[in-house]
Formats: sequence, structure tokens, C-alpha cells
Amino acid sequence: MAKKRVAVLFGGASKDYDVSLRSAYSALCGLSKAKYDVIPVGITRAGRWLYFPGNYSAIASREWEADSDCCSAVLSPDPLHGGLIKLMGDDDSQGVNPYSLQRIDTVFSLLHGKYGECGQIQALCKLSGIGYVGSDFSAANACSDEMLTHLILDKAGIKTAKYYYMERVDIDGVEEKFGDIEAGISYPMYVKAASCSTSIGANAARTREELKAGIKIAFSHHHKIIIEEQLNGRELECIVWGSVYALNVSAVAEIKGGEEKKSKYVLKSPGLSIPADIDESVAKEIEGAAKTAFLALGCKNFARVCFKLTENGLYCRKVGNVTGLTENGIFALLMKESGYSYPELLDMVIDSAKEN
Repeated sequence: MAKKRVAVLFGGASKDYDVSLRSAYSALCGLSKAKYDVIPVGITRAGRWLYFPGNYSAIASREWEADSDCCSAVLSPDPLHGGLIKLMGDDDSQGVNPYSLQRIDTVFSLLHGKYGECGQIQALCKLSGIGYVGSDFSAANACSDEMLTHLILDKAGIKTAKYYYMERVDIDGVEEKFGDIEAGISYPMYVKAASCSTSIGANAARTREELKAGIKIAFSHHHKIIIEEQLNGRELECIVWGSVYALNVSAVAEIKGGEEKKSKYVLKSPGLSIPADIDESVAKEIEGAAKTAFLALGCKNFARVCFKLTENGLYCRKVGNVTGLTENGIFALLMKESGYSYPELLDMVIDSAKEN
């Protein structure tokens, strides 16, 4: 059987560049050379696409861009091409064609945050007629835009934090909105960009002055922001995977303490508990809510669903359609609990691309 040609995308013009490199290094090292013809494609912080044929260790050390064998490459939107166009040079005056076509069966995007999770890559793959890992454009957009996530989950009957939504055009009159914000949400509040990584441009606000500063910072990262009530409680997560007709839900993980939250993609901390020490009734509630959220947002293949368990019940915090894939990350550890080794997990997510 011929090897499946898999283009692994990493890096990206976002604040989550380093997270993507960690995921890509782990996944590239874990992919079976007997099953896959792997084509690494890195995207620089400036947004330049480069075919990278070098040693994977250069990705881990952030030195991959300096490899002299890198060349410009673009994913063609033309389904007739069905792959990656490599640009070898500027002209063919020496009788050498400066372009070459590398056909691809599957795009495995490990681009996190802005531009990686909001649907552009998925839409490009759809245009190209190439299979891709993860959800389609509409679901990716709904998961990455927290305003849409709130609206869809609220409509589906899943509790989310109280929130207030603003656009950049509102910034000049922001002080006029403080009364409305404070009438609906109590301090402390959580201010963040509406369509970025959870940790990017995010700050707690305990006073009106901190709220004003947090709004300014969040708007520097995106033109839409969300102001949410700060939920206090246990942080619980699970993975949903499979098809609409046969959804599976992993065991529930609990993240404890503060330091672990800064490195969810690479976790080796005793603060991570799998399975979480929760009542069976809570586990069942999480399973049902996770499936409902997955279906309501239109997710495909897999998603990571994050909850807060508070005194007032269970709240859904986020649904991630692109998740960290390091061998020691929550995704891999939860799937290991469900019986998947790390190589088997990589096989599963790549095989899922045939459904797109």
C-alpha cells in the first residue's frame, strides 16, 4: 500500500507560534515513517510559507527558518493541482523549472491561535480539494469566535459565563458602557480578545480602571473583545471524538493550581488529575454537555471541551477544534486513558481527514 502523503503545517503569524512548534515537533517525531510520506511546511511569524526538509530538532530549537534547504511553498487552491507548489528559484533561464508540484493526500494543521484555528486554513484546504484534519471552516470559526460560541451554546441550553461583547468601533465611547457592563457582570471580570488563544490579550479586572486598561489591551489583539464574569471553581476538560452518529467522550481531566494553566500543551505536573475525582453524576453531565456542544458548534473528528464546575453548577468555558498534540499534553493523556497510544492517536486524527 502506498504511503499517505501528509503535509504538516506549523508555526504561523500568531502569538501561539511557540505552542505550534512544540506540537509539530512532537507529532512529526511520532508519525510512522512506514505509513506516511511527511511534508513539513512551516509558516514564519511574518506569514511566509516555507517547505522545510531539515532535521525536526531545528523546529524544537526554533532554528528551522535558517535551514538553507528551505524554499518558498504555497498550498494551491486549485483542485487540479491537489497539493503544494514549491518555488525553487526566480526564473528558468538555466533551463531549470523553478516550480515543482508536491501532491498531498492530507493537510495536518498544527497552527494554533489566530489564523490557525479560525477557519482560513480549513477553507483553503476545502478549495484545494485536499483532506484535512479537524473541523470545517464554519465550526472552526464558531469555536474560535467566542461571541459565536456563547450564542450557539446558550441556544443549545449549555450554561456559559455572563458576558459583554464589544467591537473596536466602540472604543471611543467605552466609558459610557461601564454602567451597562457593571450592571450585568460583577467584579472581578475577565477581559480578552474574542478570537485568539484564551491567554492572548487576556487580563483580570477588579476595578473600573483595570477594566479600562484590559479593554485597551484586548483591542490591540483583535477587533472584537469579550468581557466575562470570572468563574471560580474546578477546571475540568474532556475530549470528544468520532462521527455525528458515533460520538465518544474521554475520561475527564482536572487541572489544579496556577502554573499548569500556563502550559496546558505540555503537562507533566502532579496538578493534572486523570481521571478527575468527581461524582459519577457530574461525569455524566459533562459527557452530555460535551456531546451537545460538539454537535451544536458543528465540530467534526475531535474537539477539546473545557468546563468550570462552580457552586452554581457546570459551565462550558471553551471548545477547541485545534488542540495541542504534544505527547505529554492533555489531549494525548486523555486519549491514552481511552486506550490510544500516542502513535495510534496520530493515526486516528489523520485517518479522520478522509471525512472532510
